[in-house]
Amino acid sequence: MANPKNPAWYGGGLSSSLRPGANRGLVIYLDGNAGADTNSGLTPDVPVATFLQALSLCTDWLDDTIVVIDYWSSGGEAWPIDVNKNCVHIIGVHGQGSTKVQVNPPGDTACFSINAENVEISYLSCNAGATHGAIEWAASEWGAEIHHCWFGEMGASQDGIRIDGGFDAVYAYIHHCRFGFGLTRNGILIQLNMTRGRISDNLFRTDNAAPQIHVDNTMAQGFILNNVFAVNANTAGGAITLDVTCVSNTTIDGNRAFFGDTAMGNNPYLDSAAGGSNNWGLNYRDITATLPA
Repeated sequence: MANPKNPAWYGGGLSSSLRPGANRGLVIYLDGNAGADTNSGLTPDVPVATFLQALSLCTDWLDDTIVVIDYWSSGGEAWPIDVNKNCVHIIGVHGQGSTKVQVNPPGDTACFSINAENVEISYLSCNAGATHGAIEWAASEWGAEIHHCWFGEMGASQDGIRIDGGFDAVYAYIHHCRFGFGLTRNGILIQLNMTRGRISDNLFRTDNAAPQIHVDNTMAQGFILNNVFAVNANTAGGAITLDVTCVSNTTIDGNRAFFGDTAMGNNPYLDSAAGGSNNWGLNYRDITATLPA
């Protein structure tokens, strides 16, 4: 079973969106509104309806790609969506009435649960229930990449991305995402570890005073680079908070935090680690370079 890789619908725009090597695997099309799980999913005119079915058609380590044509909250789905195939790529295309395809769990649950290595999730608007992150980890996994996604921009969740206590997102890479007013707590919450991970080039404007990046435990040898924060309040640590257990040689550089058009009286960068074990470069609050509190 293989895709016809030569027609214009593949060789045109789609091929340029795939990771190098992804064209060796299947390209599976998913449409939660117009698809059917009895379809093959191998061309855009016969898409499957659920992530459950699309992932069942994927094979570990073959760089299979799931292209999400349209979605909302499909019947027959298992929530949270268990991303359980190594090296699978989930890519959204432009939705109708929205610049991102929306994935909305029907109850208090996460949207995606990462349970495999080298997973890629991109170009989706991901939401969740009142006590969950939109994307969470279900195991300690390597190499996840989450990029060009929206969290709390066109829906709600507690956190945008949450690495739950007990799990390590080794070499995870989160970049070019938006974290918006629909989040009731953190944009990114790291409750155990994100060993050698990178958080860069994201936009944060959550509508609460909680830290928008909160390293609640450890981010060993990681990087937090070039993020922009429109903080909700003039609160200490409102942009980035590294808690006391984050003694980990994390590098923080090039970040910019703003609150209205006045100078911030409180430092939006908070590092509670003893002994200066993290590496702070040139970060800004409003237009002033600052070290953490």
